[in-house]
Amino acid sequence: MQPISSQILGLFCQSLAINFGLGYAGVLGSSYHGFLTTASWSLMTTLMLLFCYVFSEKSFSLVRQSLFETVFNAVACFSYISSCSYLGFAVNTFLYPMYIITPFFQVYPAMTAAYVNIGRGGWNHTRL
Repeated sequence: MQPISSQILGLFCQSLAINFGLGYAGVLGSSYHGFLTTASWSLMTTLMLLFCYVFSEKSFSLVRQSLFETVFNAVACFSYISSCSYLGFAVNTFLYPMYIITPFFQVYPAMTAAYVNIGRGGWNHTRL
């Protein structure tokens, strides 16, 4: 069930980042692009694993026991946690003052939800 929950969290966070943060990518800098890159590559890899698990019982037993899934989970966990930390810093440093000044500024709450949930995605990859 791990790939399904990773897919849902990844899609949710990536859609929040694209829908609300794209206009502020210049303000957020490389933290925004790193966040999208992490969400994209992990989403594509878990989609590929889910596809293999659904259509081949043999690949399910072989891939689950292989070094690939262990290394993938470790790298994904590190990438998720580092990108959510970096994005959290950028959001609180650059977008929070705009949120205080601008009425109905929706980007700060949306990006906060995105980096908090991508942190949950990192925790999700620690469960093997």
